[in-house]
Amino acid sequence: MRRANDCLSWGKRKRQEAENIKLIQNKQYGRADDEYDFEDGPCRKSRKKVATQQERCLFCFENPNQPKHLVVSIANFTYLMLPQWQPVVPGHCFILPMQHESATRSVDNYVREEIRNFKKCLIMMFAKQGKDLVFLETVMGLAPQRRHCLIECIPLPQKIAKQGPLYFKKAIEEAEHEWSQHNAKKLIDTRVKGLRASVPKDFPYFHVEFGLNSGFVHVIDDEMQFKSSFGLDVIRGMLRLPEEEVYRRRRYESVDAKKQAVANFARDWEPFDWTKQLD
Repeated sequence: MRRANDCLSWGKRKRQEAENIKLIQNKQYGRADDEYDFEDGPCRKSRKKVATQQERCLFCFENPNQPKHLVVSIANFTYLMLPQWQPVVPGHCFILPMQHESATRSVDNYVREEIRNFKKCLIMMFAKQGKDLVFLETVMGLAPQRRHCLIECIPLPQKIAKQGPLYFKKAIEEAEHEWSQHNAKKLIDTRVKGLRASVPKDFPYFHVEFGLNSGFVHVIDDEMQFKSSFGLDVIRGMLRLPEEEVYRRRRYESVDAKKQAVANFARDWEPFDWTKQLD
């Protein structure tokens, strides 16, 4: 009996030590599943059943754990930030709503207007650098609302960006036989009806825009088959990056490196920052 009690005490101590170590690591480095891993989507598995979505999601602006050092510009309902990881190209940035929304397809009009304002001003900013913008949005996990609405903004040299429609059309059509479970049209041109009228409410989708008035949307049949990094993988193919770059996992950069990147981006953004009119 004493030996059994000793074993139980030893096991309890070890569990407590493990919990203490985990607590220290979380405070120092952040939980691994708190980070937004684009390969799998932002998935945090919290044991606290009472935790709100805002407390779980690092992109909800009022979350105290939201990486404020990456934020470039703040509007009333949306904001602009740089990615936590190494960008695919210089100038790679995100537009996000402050509240926990799952898709631009379903946001209110005033949020949509602010997103469009950011897009317009980013287009002007990068045009001055001889670049065009490609916008990517991948909407999945709608039922549990585990992903925060996020528009990736990818500036590309104009010569390469002009090839974007051909690259994405071919990539989606070639992959459709792997994803599709039905005979419905999977590649929808959004030039005529726009995103909202092209995708039914509460459907997962992948949307790519070339500037403001041209793009494709693909309604996702099987989220288990669709790779959430699809859009960025196509971009890497357009840039003819090495194959290991296409399949590598995200490399996180130091806080100091990111702060410098934000300062550099903010310098270029300042003449085009429409949010200054809100003051």
